[in-house]
Amino acid sequence: MECRFASDAELDTVCDLLTSEFYDDPVLKYAFTGTDKEKRMKVMRGFFRIYVELAQKLGGVVLTENNAGTLVYFGPKLMEMKEEDNQLIDRQLREVCGDDYVTAVAFMDGLDRNHPRTPPHYYVFLIAVSRYSRRGGVLVEKLLRQLNTTLDREKLPCYAECTTLGVRTFVRRFGYRDVGAPLHIEGFPEVYPIWREPE
Repeated sequence: MECRFASDAELDTVCDLLTSEFYDDPVLKYAFTGTDKEKRMKVMRGFFRIYVELAQKLGGVVLTENNAGTLVYFGPKLMEMKEEDNQLIDRQLREVCGDDYVTAVAFMDGLDRNHPRTPPHYYVFLIAVSRYSRRGGVLVEKLLRQLNTTLDREKLPCYAECTTLGVRTFVRRFGYRDVGAPLHIEGFPEVYPIWREPE
């Protein structure tokens, strides 16, 4: 089962998968707090769409062959975004997040404050696998190995945050290690920053 870069026409598929698999995430549930399931899913889908489209321009969006897994990442150019780019994202978030705008932005701002600026690096923003396809972590392994091939070829490190200890433990087998203490963003559970040096 191979991985491929998602086409623009497949970004809805990516956002649907992210929304489904992060709906009960122990951290994101504090960013998206609505009690109406359909409304909350619509807000989350809109939120993910903003960043998936950005990653399509500044990094990559990878899908497994059967669309059961996805990895959304940014390249070093993310750190070169201008203020007008950030203002555009803020306007988009305000439009799609509605009542969850304040908490969603608080979470993203908290991540940004703790994000390392140097050295140049890649950034795994999101990785999701359908709950029906998680056996043995096979799809996560395929997604990360594809990314790691790029990292090693370009001799660049990679940064990410994990929202669960289980994920943090699992990705260690692919060269990712803790970098600093868990992140404390006011109003949210701990997030675990990790880092991988190229091999």
